[in-house]
Amino acid sequence: MQSRGIGISLVSNESVGNIELLKKKLEKAEEIGFDSVELPIQGMKIIRNGEIDGHRLNAYAEVLKQYSLRYTTHAPFDINLFRSADREIDRKCFIASLEISGALEAATMVYHVGRYIGEEHFLYKDQWPLYNDREKQLLLSEERSFLQYAGEMATGLNVRIGMENMRPYLDCPDYCYSVIPSVLAEQVRHINHPNVGITLDTGHAFLASNMYQLDLQAEVDAIRPYVVHLHVHDNFGRPCFSTEKNQYELYTLGRGDMHMPIGDGAVPMTEIARWLGGAVDGYMVHEIREMYEPQWHTLLNRTQRHSGGSFGTPSVSLTGSNLCRPAARFESSPWRRQ
Repeated sequence: MQSRGIGISLVSNESVGNIELLKKKLEKAEEIGFDSVELPIQGMKIIRNGEIDGHRLNAYAEVLKQYSLRYTTHAPFDINLFRSADREIDRKCFIASLEISGALEAATMVYHVGRYIGEEHFLYKDQWPLYNDREKQLLLSEERSFLQYAGEMATGLNVRIGMENMRPYLDCPDYCYSVIPSVLAEQVRHINHPNVGITLDTGHAFLASNMYQLDLQAEVDAIRPYVVHLHVHDNFGRPCFSTEKNQYELYTLGRGDMHMPIGDGAVPMTEIARWLGGAVDGYMVHEIREMYEPQWHTLLNRTQRHSGGSFGTPSVSLTGSNLCRPAARFESSPWRRQ
């Protein structure tokens, strides 16, 4: 399987929020030989209360141009377009994230899809919204309409939106529709926009296949036509509770969404690469936790070893029409107004 190239993701802390520290990360990624870096938008502290800090955005844009790397972005994790209270701030933050992605010439912006129950509510079961099937369908329909609008905006910005299949949790197994990749495929099929596709998270898919007794190959087959971006990392396929967040504890017990380097766990990367087949016109990003940064230098070899030698080989030219254009501005967006 081929892709545009191989990338590494950065996490939301001062190594991204401090531009001087970010330079060191970018230099390291470039020196190792990565093609791209995925930047967490919230980590750059460019959005405050839904509004863009233009000076800070310009500073990041100038720094990123200094490297031969390509970039992808991840929209703030806590954006939830299904949130019942103050939903407009989530929409404003989404639009702001898309504008930032365009200004940074990002190829793809990863988006955590709508959740019926936000992770912030998991510990407070008496506060969980109770949606019936009709109400869930209405939320899905509203997300489709918004993503169709956002897809048009993304076209003008030369950015693609990658809707991610989410990780499952034992304490709230139906909090999000995209824990089942094939259900996410149906949502993207209904959105039916060329700039809206799927970010396949292989670690999440493996956990879901075990928790829900899914046929992993069938799930990959269902989403394959829509994949525009890849998150790869490893785990042992044992779902955990949402309160289990300490990566050192997860490492010891082999539980949950561990985000280890591929080859350290049980995710069948070779098979997934074969099932995807041919080429994915997007980047393959190693989305590993910061505790594994000392292993960055091993990831390019791991990519080849666990994919029959072809996973990650560039499939498209990254010059000419594939280069992102300067970002357009969408000041007229109803979600940018005060």
